[in-house]
Amino acid sequence: MEIYGSAVADKLDNSRSILKRRYYRQHCTLELGSYIKDLSVVHSDLSSIVILDNSPGAYRSHPDNAIPIKSWFSDPSDTALLNLLPMLD
Repeated sequence: MEIYGSAVADKLDNSRSILKRRYYRQHCTLELGSYIKDLSVVHSDLSSIVILDNSPGAYRSHPDNAIPIKSWFSDPSDTALLNLLPMLD
C-alpha cells in the first residue's frame, strides 16, 4: 500500500512540502487483527493532526482526529478525496 499511499500524498502535497513525514504499514502496530495508527508518534500536540482512513480500527486510538473515508478500488469516478480538499486546504 505504500506505493498507492505515496502517489496520493504526492498529489495532495503538490510540491508544497506540507507533508513533512509519511507513515505506512511498517509504522503501525498490529493489534486484534487491525493495524493501529498511533498519531502520537507524529506529534505530541494532536490538535492539528488528522487521519484519513477507510478502516475504523486504524484510528481507534484517536477517533476525534479521524476523517472516515470509503475504500477505493480503482474507480476513476470516485471523488471522495476531491470532496475533502476544501476542508484540508
